[in-house]
Amino acid sequence: MKRYKQIIGIALLLAAMTFAFIGGFEYRSVAASNRPPHQMLFAFAALPEQALFDARPSSNGSRKTLQPSEAYFDALTWLKENYYGKVPARIAGPDKSRIDDKKLTYDAIRGMMHALGDRFTRFLDPEDHRIMREESRGDFVGIGAQLTMENNEVVIAKPLANSPAWTAGLKAKDVITAVDGKPVKGLDLTEVVKRIRGERGTKVRLAIRREGTPRPLELSIKRDTVQFVYEEHQMLPNNIGYIALHQFSEQIDSQLDKALADLEVKGVKALILDLRDNPGGLLDAAREVGSRFIPKGKAVVKIQDRGARMSDLTVMENKHNHKEYPLAVLINGQSASASEIVAGAIKDNSVGTLVGEKTFGKGLVQTIISLRDGSAVAITTQKYFTSGGVDINKKGIEPDIKVEQPTDALLLTDPEGTLEKDVQAKTAFDFLRQKLSKSDTASR
Repeated sequence: MKRYKQIIGIALLLAAMTFAFIGGFEYRSVAASNRPPHQMLFAFAALPEQALFDARPSSNGSRKTLQPSEAYFDALTWLKENYYGKVPARIAGPDKSRIDDKKLTYDAIRGMMHALGDRFTRFLDPEDHRIMREESRGDFVGIGAQLTMENNEVVIAKPLANSPAWTAGLKAKDVITAVDGKPVKGLDLTEVVKRIRGERGTKVRLAIRREGTPRPLELSIKRDTVQFVYEEHQMLPNNIGYIALHQFSEQIDSQLDKALADLEVKGVKALILDLRDNPGGLLDAAREVGSRFIPKGKAVVKIQDRGARMSDLTVMENKHNHKEYPLAVLINGQSASASEIVAGAIKDNSVGTLVGEKTFGKGLVQTIISLRDGSAVAITTQKYFTSGGVDINKKGIEPDIKVEQPTDALLLTDPEGTLEKDVQAKTAFDFLRQKLSKSDTASR
């Protein structure tokens, strides 16, 4: 119970603080900051004595005041001891008939975050926080398959090369109907991912429906450490290189560096950078990637803190270890946050041409604060503007060449994707091919 009081104390302090915050995505735990770990955990003791709630009368008839955390535990105690009714499964304890303190506390914190009306300020339970850390780090324990939702079904987008899923024979477009004998119908994608992941060396059973196969398949797959594939590249005709970045993780800049080096060995003359469907990621990673394309001394992004103070995150000069090439950047409505930082910097500094559709429009920064029990809160703490000072929050970035992708089109990175089947990529390719042709003609 003591630990729950600490958690609630932290949460209530954060609620008070968050109302003053303005605030894309910065991953910074308390332990990694310059502040002592106990500063955030015990600061609730400094709440004003009169910032209190009325409670039930004391024995002498007068009304006493309670600290917010005490009011919470007073209500929790009454609820646990007196509630008559069926306890919802999400907050029920092991015997199903009693309220679980931890689950109800987590729901209370979620409600507090939701009260702000900011979809990006949120609570992460220990499992959600672990998954976020894995995705930021770039590796996880699982089977190594990219999943997506299609028509309310969980579908294998593609198994990662040489992963347990690949070895077991999972194929793109396979539909997962059950995990360890439990149906997944009605579950969201995050919950299905949680069920599939687990301890390294353990096995998970997947029930699979495969087109052209009359009977369902059941595959037993041994979990192992898998590296996220956040970068893919290839050389297209006319020596036009293609690099797709799927998320801005800790490792994405080093992966981009290797991709550029590989394409240079093959004689690249122009480059397509694909940021479509990239939801963003780490602010530092966006700065690193942006620095590879932006001139020295320029801002990659401008950050505004809660006091409306502006600061520039400028180009990291050690990232200029590759040649400059004619550049086209692919964007769409799911290019968000860190993707928009990079795309905006490239557009504002006129070093590339944006091709595709307007971006998502997320110009807010979240700080992830780790709590003692392994959970965390993601709090909007800053707002960012593009390199040129443009506010894109809830507005997005317009492409220089607008191209809508047909609903039946495939991306170049899809298992059956080709340049001819990817309308936006083909447009970017033709643009660069013509640019190279004009350059060759002018140099003769």
